[in-house]
Amino acid sequence: MNASFEGYRIQKTLSRSVSIRGIGLHSGVLSKLTLLPAPPNHGIVFVRKDLRVAAKIFAHFDAVVATDMATSLGYQEWPEARIGTVEHLLSALFGLGITNLLVEVEGPEIPILDGSAAPYLDAMLHTGIALQFFSTPVLRVLKPIKVYQKGAVCELLPRNRLRVTTSVDFGHPSIGLQTFALDLTPDAFRAEICRARTFGFLSDLEKLRQMKLAQGASLENVLAFSDDGILNPEGMRYADECVRHKLLDAIGDLALCGCWIEGEFVSYRGGHSIHLALLKSLKSFRSHWEMIPAIALQTVPFSHPYTVEAAYS
Repeated sequence: MNASFEGYRIQKTLSRSVSIRGIGLHSGVLSKLTLLPAPPNHGIVFVRKDLRVAAKIFAHFDAVVATDMATSLGYQEWPEARIGTVEHLLSALFGLGITNLLVEVEGPEIPILDGSAAPYLDAMLHTGIALQFFSTPVLRVLKPIKVYQKGAVCELLPRNRLRVTTSVDFGHPSIGLQTFALDLTPDAFRAEICRARTFGFLSDLEKLRQMKLAQGASLENVLAFSDDGILNPEGMRYADECVRHKLLDAIGDLALCGCWIEGEFVSYRGGHSIHLALLKSLKSFRSHWEMIPAIALQTVPFSHPYTVEAAYS
């Protein structure tokens, strides 16, 4: 079998369903997710099950309705159906290469859990991943695509595999200028990225709560900074946890491309808004990329390494 079908180049779903409960970071409301297996070429689809009329929302950048402090999906004309803070779950899905899933949501926001993608990744590895007899559609970057936004820069560059690079620059003694880069693989995502938590500053908390944001924030789900230090008793999980979390967020936003990406993603002082702008700019730079469609496979070319046994060995 051609090596191009290895790793992320084959469609995957979960072996069986799994449910997860928790509060939303910004809403503070308890939500329940049920992740259900889906057939090939289905994509990642969210369904709000707690509404009188269930709302189906595709995980695609065209469905983004807000990027203030998180990425929210929904319909502009139906604000009640919005689903907030999807990026950590999508990051875990993209990092593992899961391409087909039905996500039933009971509540306005995806649970924040511990502030990272690790609980989602662990739940899915324990549940099991099933390979499917189709290749993954791939967006191959042919020429650079770059966007600017309020001092931030974000671009896609040609490369024969997906590499992600992010830099942050905060005037805080515990952060400063940080850069992190890696070639994205399930192993690298699990080892280097998935445990990095969302972070925030105590000085911003009251303003955010007046804006009806960060209602569920606590030291259990946010890496919190005072003016000159860290408030969490356990400290940081990595010395550069902030830039790693920014990379985690970026991977979750890249998942909204709806396919795998063959190229290099580079971001400086980026965030959800500029990530969305980069994805939307694809429509204006059609000669800078090509789409390799999914095709049916006669056999599954390899055994996926992420089984229950492998995950917990």
